[in-house]
Amino acid sequence: MDGAANAGEMNQQASVFMKRGIALLNENSPAALAAAIGNFDQAIELRRRLPLDANPMYRYALAASWMNQGDALTKLGSADDLAEALRSYDAALEALRGLSLDANPLFRRRMAIAWQNRGLTLQAQRDAAAMIEARRSFETAIATLQDGNAAAITDREYLLAAAWMNYANALAWSKTAPDAQHARDAAKQALALASASETHSMAMGEVSLKSRHILCQVIVELLAEKGNPQSIKDELIAEATDVVDDGLALARHWERRRAGRFRPLARELFCFGARAYQIFQPHFLNEFLLENLDPAHSSGAFADDSQMHGAALDSLWRSFREIQRDGFRTLDAARFEKFLEKLRELSVAEERLAELRRQYVAAR
Repeated sequence: MDGAANAGEMNQQASVFMKRGIALLNENSPAALAAAIGNFDQAIELRRRLPLDANPMYRYALAASWMNQGDALTKLGSADDLAEALRSYDAALEALRGLSLDANPLFRRRMAIAWQNRGLTLQAQRDAAAMIEARRSFETAIATLQDGNAAAITDREYLLAAAWMNYANALAWSKTAPDAQHARDAAKQALALASASETHSMAMGEVSLKSRHILCQVIVELLAEKGNPQSIKDELIAEATDVVDDGLALARHWERRRAGRFRPLARELFCFGARAYQIFQPHFLNEFLLENLDPAHSSGAFADDSQMHGAALDSLWRSFREIQRDGFRTLDAARFEKFLEKLRELSVAEERLAELRRQYVAAR
């Protein structure tokens, strides 16, 4: 058997280990992940012995072996596992640096994914130094995908949207106003890329919803910044409610398509929105609650979600208390009548939500 045939056979053996490892990786239990790492180790050992400089696809395959090992270690998630995962991604990147990225769109694509996954592993370490390094990894992934030669990557827009979203999340972690502003800009970049296909691509829908969730978080930080004029705060409040409304409309769209995986994100957006409307735009609170919980108002409403109902009740009762407190402070009859009308509107909404809880929540 000549050298080329022997190398081809060795690579085929490595592929068998890879397929086993990926199947175990998808099981996602600690035992399966440990077994997956063993299979990826076998694939790596075989592929390191291949003539990497003679055949760029061997180098490309070796990088995949290292990256899958990094994925499994990141899922295990201990401090030692995360440190080892970083070494795996760095080994993958070292292998990829030996390729001419523009010789094949797959090479640049894998380089971008390696940088992005490295950033996610750094984020999982949850400390300031790792988060700064995570930002650099996401920035490199973005630059790799923004290169003019990346246009041939078939899923470039999704990868770029995900990179911007993850970059925004890393920036938001510091909870400082300057980083919050940068995170806001990055999340908007992700949304701009995702919006065209968010209703028919589940992957883009997830990026869009996560980006909106990040936007809500950073807007809270920006609203808390001292010295902002009221005009800026009003702009931020309007942006926050628009983000929530659009995000929940998207979530209801996917709910109609039985995509339950988006329910946790929808719940986060709803809880944020209920509080935001109650504080800043109470005249729209009832409409917001019923639009998202009442099937008579919108299809795909989350009528059976007990946590959303809890958030709705909390916002209603906060409004009741504030209206009663403010109403009884004034002796002006006209103003007092307006307060009573608001109480009546809240009571109607509360009664309707009680009906929905009996029909959809209690029946589960």
